[in-house]
Amino acid sequence: MRATRATRALAALYAARPEAALSESEVETALAAAGAQVNKVTVYRMLDRFAAAGLLHKQVDAARVTRFALASAVGDGAAPRFECDDCHRQFRLSQGSAKVQTALKQVLQALATAGHESLAVDIAVRGRCAGCAHPGQGAPA
Repeated sequence: MRATRATRALAALYAARPEAALSESEVETALAAAGAQVNKVTVYRMLDRFAAAGLLHKQVDAARVTRFALASAVGDGAAPRFECDDCHRQFRLSQGSAKVQTALKQVLQALATAGHESLAVDIAVRGRCAGCAHPGQGAPA
């Protein structure tokens, strides 16, 4: 992957917001705000390349919007996440993540033992975030 101004801006975006799960349009807007004007096709290509390189995790939310999040530092699966049904923002669930990852490894190992290949697991909990559930109470977003 070439280190163009756009790819460096994309890397900087996720470095500054490591918990973010962003759609293509959110990435395009953030890159433009950072001074890296790139068209939609270029953004999709960069996101796909970052995902293919294992730097980003590609996921589809409940509204069928493809979002890209920084790949898990653990390297053995995506971090479980919470998705708000109202605002569709996503948050990584770090508490208990080690236990979830251990359980996921066991499931994947059992499936692999049964002969299945190219396995991936994506865990999302859906509901209303504190900001949407309790607006005006100063709840964290």
